[in-house]
Formats: sequence, structure tokens, C-alpha cells
Amino acid sequence: MLDGDVEDLLPAGVAHRVGAADLAVLRLRTPHEPRENLFESFFHSGSLAFPEPELAEILALLDRVPTLVCINLERAAVIPEIAERAAALIADFGASDDALLDVAFGRAVPEGRLPFELPRSMAAVAASRPDVPNDTQDPVFAHSHGLPL
Repeated sequence: MLDGDVEDLLPAGVAHRVGAADLAVLRLRTPHEPRENLFESFFHSGSLAFPEPELAEILALLDRVPTLVCINLERAAVIPEIAERAAALIADFGASDDALLDVAFGRAVPEGRLPFELPRSMAAVAASRPDVPNDTQDPVFAHSHGLPL
């Protein structure tokens, strides 16, 4: 940040502190474990769950202010606590900030279905058959969960 207050950069009506906000909007990317190998670095892999310190920060925000969570699902994610505590949850596959806000404020109608299930835990992922899609026990959201097209 250069000189000046962050308040000077915010549009009218946007809170500069979480405690002053009526609503928060949080954009997340699917969790993954970074790989050092150049080729592997192009493909996100590893745990589908957020690391505990990051999850704790997310949940602290969700517990503090009603939050619209938009998660970019380039792959499945383990998000049961986030899904439970978010005021609203949107899965996106590359939507712009403007598109998200249009949906959030009713200027556009959301639509779409999940192309895969969102498992409840990494234990459920480990217990599933690796060659069978949508095979986890009690997923948070099943394959094709969503809104009418």
C-alpha cells in the first residue's frame, strides 16, 4: 500500500474493518499442496482440505460476520465446516468478481450443477475406491447438486 488510508480507496458503503461490516464476501481457491517440480506445479494435487491454520482463519471470519463464500472449484474440496457456517456458498469455475457480485445482489440468476461430489473429509476420500467417481461416504454435496439450468 502506498501513502494514504485504505478508507480512501474503498467505495462508499464498504466497511474497512470486519467488525463494521454487515456482510463479507470471501473468494477461495480449491486447496492444494504446492509441488516443486516444474511439470507438477501446473497441476494442483494433494489434500482436498484446507490446512488447519487457514481453515481456522476462514471459520473465524464466518463466525464473526455473515459471509458469502465463493470457492473456485478447479477440483473437489473438503469444506463441511465452511458450508455449514457460510451465510451463502457459491461454487465457481472461473467467474469474475463482477459476475459474482451480480449474483450476490440479484442482478443475475445463478445456475449450475456440480460436476463432482464434495467429500465430507479426507478420511472419506481415503476410504473411497480410487477408480470410481463420486464414491465417498456421505458427501457434503453430491454429484449434480445445484440449481436448475
